[in-house]
Amino acid sequence: MSNVQVSIEAIAPNAKRLLWAGFFAILAAGVGAAIRGGILDNWGREFGFTGTQLGAITGAGFTGFCFGIIIGGLVCDKIGYGKLVIAAFALHALSALVTFTAKGPSAYQSLYWGMFIFAYANGTLEAVANPLVATLFPNNRTHFLNILHASWPAGLVIGSALGWLLDDKLQWSWQVQLSLYLIPVLGYGLMFFGQHMPKSEAAVKGLKLGEMFKDVGMLGALIVCFLLALFFTGVLEPLFTSTAAAPETAANTAKIVGYSIGGVLLIAVGIMTRFSLGSFLLFALFIAHALVGAVELGTDGWIQNITGNLFTSEQGKYLFMWTSAIMFSLRFCADFIEKRMGISR
Repeated sequence: MSNVQVSIEAIAPNAKRLLWAGFFAILAAGVGAAIRGGILDNWGREFGFTGTQLGAITGAGFTGFCFGIIIGGLVCDKIGYGKLVIAAFALHALSALVTFTAKGPSAYQSLYWGMFIFAYANGTLEAVANPLVATLFPNNRTHFLNILHASWPAGLVIGSALGWLLDDKLQWSWQVQLSLYLIPVLGYGLMFFGQHMPKSEAAVKGLKLGEMFKDVGMLGALIVCFLLALFFTGVLEPLFTSTAAAPETAANTAKIVGYSIGGVLLIAVGIMTRFSLGSFLLFALFIAHALVGAVELGTDGWIQNITGNLFTSEQGKYLFMWTSAIMFSLRFCADFIEKRMGISR
């Protein structure tokens, strides 16, 4: 009976293993993000960072994730899921190396780019796990995608609990605390290792990149390219300022270069899609998802500090764990809740 059930739900015998490998991959992202949120005050004290600098470091995590999921989504149908998993695993290891070299005047750059690489790896894994699970379980996608994404709040609970114990109680160094995200990284690496992964639906159908992008079109590309323009402007301004240019001149030059990059990419998408306008529904979803992502990831990065200022640091972590546990429960048990309410498909 169980074999029949698996055959109905999944298209590959290793589907459940790949599902839990994806679970551990996103779990690693949650653990690292929660621990990072708990050690921001450590970085502020050790390196004398301002709130703006700490915000920029956490913001690098948001932009890195966007780059990872967009680029990973573009190439996964061409190069396959396996190569992207290897790239993400290597980037997670590189992130630790870059972050742990934070010292002296270069500490800000090490932490900024370390968090960017960490988040880029997370975004790459999201670009793998979502279509992979959807492909593996074509008859029950919603259920298994809910299980997959329960791993994010599970990682937040684990990471904040570790921070409460190791930072508030035992006062371990921030390097040791942050290194613990490498445990689930090793876990997903072992679970993915040697596993055959199916091709995506787009790859099976032989769709070209331009065809897949037609629904995104110029409207969707406009949002992405605008955000890229803002990112490159922010990254390039300190670089131009360091070359002894006047601050106002550096800001204007960075803005010109940043928006030029965005404009060139927008034209490239237009040529690739033959200037298809794209879906208005997808355009609206892009905007909604960008806003939701900014609220969720941006707030999650700071919430322990926000609630810690309202209450005590320890109480802030308690509240963060509690709300993350609620999120985990709702996502992991969503199928059961839907069936009880009579709305499951």
